[in-house]
Amino acid sequence: MGLGKKPTLHDYWTRHPVLHFSFAPEVIVRERPLSNLAFLHINDNATFMPHGQPDHDPIQKIRPFVDHLNAKFKEVCQPQQEVCIDGAMIPFKGRSRFNVYMKDKLIK
Repeated sequence: MGLGKKPTLHDYWTRHPVLHFSFAPEVIVRERPLSNLAFLHINDNATFMPHGQPDHDPIQKIRPFVDHLNAKFKEVCQPQQEVCIDGAMIPFKGRSRFNVYMKDKLIK
């Protein structure tokens, strides 16, 4: 799905000659990943705070999963020296609420 963007999830399994370029229909049955998405639920929607509220968390729906991953990464990856990733060298063309404009960034 990361190699070619399609308008809907069903389009990844289409046999239409114009839209078909993926190996997904030959390898994965369509109903299985779609049923997994329907039943995947990580956090309680009753505690969801809408955008603009004081306690709003942009990743509230996946917060327990992110917290679990962060804890596991801290257990597994313990660098022996300081690690620095230069964000100015990574161009990003997508949309995100987390983006911050950096006027001095070399690659835009």
